[in-house]
Amino acid sequence: MAAALITGVCTAALAYALFALAGRDPRTVLPGRARLPLALLAGVLAGAGSAVTADWWTLPLVACLAAFGVLLGIIDARTKLLPNAVLVRFTAVAVPLLLLAAGASGRWGGLVGAAAGAAALFAVYFILALINPAGMGMGDVKLAAVLGLFGGWAGASAWVGTLLGGFLLGGLAGLGVLLFRRGSRGSTFPFGPGMLLAAFTSFVLLA
Repeated sequence: MAAALITGVCTAALAYALFALAGRDPRTVLPGRARLPLALLAGVLAGAGSAVTADWWTLPLVACLAAFGVLLGIIDARTKLLPNAVLVRFTAVAVPLLLLAAGASGRWGGLVGAAAGAAALFAVYFILALINPAGMGMGDVKLAAVLGLFGGWAGASAWVGTLLGGFLLGGLAGLGVLLFRRGSRGSTFPFGPGMLLAAFTSFVLLA
């Protein structure tokens, strides 16, 4: 319980600090009043996720996924953009944390899985972006590579959950656009939130 509480508080603080990154691009600026609620949401997610993880070296990865995931998810939901300023930092934080987890657990082979998972998920989304560039942006492709690191590290089940869950939740988001916004078949919708939620859930439950 103490570990979950500490992880939640640290994640909320990280998410609060990361919020400023949204303002790096005028297209992705978020209202200031959203800063604290988003930080609290990230903290709650990380606390809940860490409560079901058994290994301490997994907690920083859960915190990273929650903090960056909430920020990227809300940006994409509002603007249909996934800014490089956030994606680059997401990657820059995730890689050292994976190295830490490998060193602490002795699972150096997991790094191979992480690299393979990132490459494979990137390839899947890149092909989809080439087939349907109007429905899948390069931001989604780059996000897939980062999320593939987590799924690949956690194992085959988590990677598959990240892949299939992203498509399932993305499809539900598209259905929501059609039903509640009266969109057409050609309407676009943010795919990132579904990808992020699937990655977080799969990592926490299947790692």
